[in-house]
Parts: sequence; C-alpha cells; structure tokens
Amino acid sequence: MDTPIATENARYLLIDLEMTGLNPFIHGVIEFGAMVMNDSLESLDEWRVVLCPPEEVQIDPSALEYNGFTLDQISTGMAYEEFCNHFELFLTTHFPNDQKPIFVGQYIAADISFLMSIFYRANRNDLVMRLWNDIIDTKSIANQVNMIARYKKMNIPFKSTSLSKPGGLGEVLNIGTYKAHTAIGDIKATRIVLKKLLSLGAEERLTMDASDDVNDTTPNVWPTVA
Repeated sequence: MDTPIATENARYLLIDLEMTGLNPFIHGVIEFGAMVMNDSLESLDEWRVVLCPPEEVQIDPSALEYNGFTLDQISTGMAYEEFCNHFELFLTTHFPNDQKPIFVGQYIAADISFLMSIFYRANRNDLVMRLWNDIIDTKSIANQVNMIARYKKMNIPFKSTSLSKPGGLGEVLNIGTYKAHTAIGDIKATRIVLKKLLSLGAEERLTMDASDDVNDTTPNVWPTVA
C-alpha cells in the first residue's frame, strides 16, 4: 500500500469485505476495501487490498463462485498481520488523535464481524477499540423504509434489501452498472445508494410506488417519513 496522505474533515469510513464464506468463526476475508468520506459524502481516499487468510480458515467453493476469486489470487494476498499494520496506518492518517470514524456499509454488521476476526487471528485485538460503535447501514435504512410502508399499508419500495439482486437497492434507486461482489465496486455503489437515500429522505414527502417500473433516477412513491 502506498503511504496514505492525510485528509481534512474525514468523518466516515465506508468498508466492504469479500469472504470465503458467511461464518466469521471459520471463514476468512480475502478482499478489503475502504473509502474515506467527509460530511458531504465526498470520497477523500480509497484503499483496496487482497488478503491471504491463515491456513486454518475454511474456504467455501460457493463463496468463490460468488465473488470470482481463485485460490491462486488468494495465495498471493497480504497476510493478516501485515494488513493490520496497514489498516492502523490508514486509520491514524485519516482519523488522527484516536478519532473514531463512523463506519458505513451495506450490511455493515457482517463486515465489522469479519474485520474483528482478522484482528483476532492476527493477535491485534487493540485495533478493535478503533472500530467504536457508530455505524450507518444502507441495508437497515432500506428495511426501515419498508417497515414504514407496511405500517402505512403501502407497497414496500424494496422487494429485496440486497445491493445487487432484482428489486434491490441498486435497481430501485437506479444507480447504474457497477462491479458487484468486489470490494471497490460495492463501496462505490453503496456510496451512491446512501446519497440517494439521504436525498430522498430530505423531502417532506418521499414517493416511490413499488408496483411501478423504475425507469427514472428518482423513484416516484415513497411512504411519508415523519
């Protein structure tokens, strides 16, 4: 990793991880991506790295089919211990004086769980304290919007709260094409989704009819949010 350059007004750290499976107790991380953002959600810096998990980590073949990684690619990745050193430098550069970023992601709970598993396996539990507990999750926001719609007896806007599945955030919010199931691709897509959700949420009346075809960049019938 090139030495990161300090940025001003860093507030958010958007992360995405690709894994060898779904269980952080037995599976591992093979790709990590991060984007530093300011209050306006402008990208200040990005970092992406391929990782090579320890030998005890299990690899589910279906996970590799999902994210497109090969065993050869994984074998050339960065060791967990080295990653932790770079991660610490990245955080310290953009969030100095023990400042704790607000973590952002699509299903951020899973990403943080797997990130903590890296720290544990690398014997770097000190880094857990840099994660803090302030998070923003686009998947949770979508579920909240659906909950409001159900409560108001309206059609739910999101048939899926996935980023890439049909009826999910990417399709409904019309964010365009991106490289799904890659750390940087998903990070950039999540940033666009978050900006669109915030833009729509600022309206007094959000409208998005889930039964209508979505051909416009702005959905047209959303439940009113108090």
